[in-house]
Amino acid sequence: MREHPIFQTLSDEEYFKAKEFFEYKTYKKDEYIVKEGEYSSKAFILVSGSVGVIKTNNYNESYEVKIIKAPADEFFSEVNLIDRGLVISTIKTKEDTEILEITHDSFVELLEKHPTIASKMLWVISYNITKHLRKADSEVQTLFNALSEVVNND
Repeated sequence: MREHPIFQTLSDEEYFKAKEFFEYKTYKKDEYIVKEGEYSSKAFILVSGSVGVIKTNNYNESYEVKIIKAPADEFFSEVNLIDRGLVISTIKTKEDTEILEITHDSFVELLEKHPTIASKMLWVISYNITKHLRKADSEVQTLFNALSEVVNND
């Protein structure tokens, strides 16, 4: 896991200190890690296996919108690590899966005990959130343009 982007800016010593705040978890195939609409304070690193990212529409129909396979560069659900808010996508295992998990409380403890390490990790988290925000903004613009065309052609 040393190569994972969340740890890349850390020295070896910092990496081993940071890793102590993560918990190793295993999941069987078809287990839910988090469910859309529930509150969560956890973020995850995929160690092995794969997960599906599932969204539910207004008609309560579920769609797998993305598959994440190990080794993945993603640190997913990082937003919940920061705000302990509602989960925006269901994450369900596609096969037996191993994950490193960190909770909001563990991250705050890391921040208090090792502020330099946590700030380096926050930089990576912020970069990832910014990347997701830019992508979402682009998708909203595409949807807006498509809607405008439909309205203008009526």
